[in-house]
Amino acid sequence: MTPVEIMAALEASGPLPREALEAAGQSREEMVPVFLDYIGRLQSAGMDDLEGMDAFVFMFFLLAEWRETRAYRPLATLLRRDPEFLDALLGDSITEASARVMAGVFDGDLQPLFDILLDNDADGFVRGEMFDTLAIVALENPDLRPQITQFLIDFFDLTGTRTGEEVWWSWAECIAALGLANMDTAVRAVFDSGLITPDHSRFEDFTERLQATLDAGRPDWFTSLSSNTLITDTIAELARWYCFTPEYLAKKAAGTLNVLSSLMPRSGDPFNAVFTGKVGRNDPCPCGSGKKFKKCCLQ
Repeated sequence: MTPVEIMAALEASGPLPREALEAAGQSREEMVPVFLDYIGRLQSAGMDDLEGMDAFVFMFFLLAEWRETRAYRPLATLLRRDPEFLDALLGDSITEASARVMAGVFDGDLQPLFDILLDNDADGFVRGEMFDTLAIVALENPDLRPQITQFLIDFFDLTGTRTGEEVWWSWAECIAALGLANMDTAVRAVFDSGLITPDHSRFEDFTERLQATLDAGRPDWFTSLSSNTLITDTIAELARWYCFTPEYLAKKAAGTLNVLSSLMPRSGDPFNAVFTGKVGRNDPCPCGSGKKFKKCCLQ
């Protein structure tokens, strides 16, 4: 397939475009400039421009699978766009994949990640996911741990007043994943100040994770989550998504779905309410845990 044919297949709605994804993988050097140009156009695109631009999700995964560092800075800039735009562009891929993608395309410079984390206008969930990226990067690159640790220490003084609890909890989880026991007092202060509320998470949740890391010498509780592992096979990943199943495609063709996006979560997500848009990432989890859906069953 030519690059034009690949892009047309990636833009089309319907079954998973396996042939196009495989062809893209076989023509990486040709496709990367095409993908980067597409990302460039998204930097200034409006909401109305997103109609028919579903190819980006495939690019998002492919660039991470290919460990394409040339995409790191353009993607870091894109992820700082306004939350409404990013939600329309990526949907649940924000929490499903953004941490993994940015870790996969990471070019060795932490500053673009720090810039997202310190941007009060950036999407709160994206900011939180970038703490997961820092944890993945630190585990993969021990030489960067000191710089990451210092940023975690400084974050309280660097961030603004609009930093939400989804960001603070991810900050705490990053500290627990890296086994930074000397920061437990700082984390307690964040809980005590109400920056993380009890209906979201408890200080005991943090201490349990921290102790698990210290006991095992590694954060198995963190690395065992698919949302914290590097992407190695785009087709295998996306084949599990509900929007590519025969059941979903049949219902869509029959007009019996309440579709908010042409790209839906995986079939393994816990409740049908998610598929119909009744439960958002920031809503209480339907399981009754009291935590936000993103930090509970969405994991």
